Amino acid sequence: MIPEIGNIALTLALVVSILLAIYPLWGAQRQHEALMASAKPLAVGLFTLTLIAYVCLTYSFVTDDFSVAYVAQHSNSKLPIYYKITAVWGGHEGSFLLWVLMLSVWTVAVAIFSRGIPLAMVARVLSVLGMVSIGFYLFMLLTSNPFNSMLPFFPVDGRDLNPLLQDFGMIIHPPMLYMGYVGFSVAFAFAVSALISGQLDSTWARWSRPWVISAWSVFNRRHCTWQLVGILRAWLGRLVVLGPS
Repeated sequence: MIPEIGNIALTLALVVSILLAIYPLWGAQRQHEALMASAKPLAVGLFTLTLIAYVCLTYSFVTDDFSVAYVAQHSNSKLPIYYKITAVWGGHEGSFLLWVLMLSVWTVAVAIFSRGIPLAMVARVLSVLGMVSIGFYLFMLLTSNPFNSMLPFFPVDGRDLNPLLQDFGMIIHPPMLYMGYVGFSVAFAFAVSALISGQLDSTWARWSRPWVISAWSVFNRRHCTWQLVGILRAWLGRLVVLGPS
């Protein structure tokens, strides 16, 4: 039942992303305030549905629901709970779900924290982010659905998570990496919105600067963290091979 709820949530998220791509942009072009104002609740709805899907997949991992093909391929009953949670992004399908979750986080953040920006600009930016989201949701639902079922025949236990991913670094690395990468889509959305509106002065760059700095900061912290993990691995490797000096 839980995987089915996650699949339905993903499908509804696609529908909401289509609405987000169309109605606010249409309202901005026609100066229709109600349509422009619809961008914020649609962004919140997109985030909520994506979060529900992500929680459903995480629940399937934690409860060892091997009727879900993705869970059976990337987990087993003996895996520690913290690796079961991080196994959600241990393969292609789950990584894609994490990616769209991060995209929805940035989308709802723009909707909530852009109060000083004109409504028409915010509507265009959120519409562009909705267009970007459509491609990801379509690709995931059509070719990389993490909720594909193995019913009525499914294994008693799973294959296990890739041993290379059973590392503390892989707990923090992918979320930070994706949060940084996806954050730059906000700058892209501001640039496209400026092109659509014809306002090609420096104003749109000033509006997008805090978002670019935020994405860059997360991405930079990810690099620093991964370097520390690499140094720790090298030290531990030396300790195992050569012993304490």
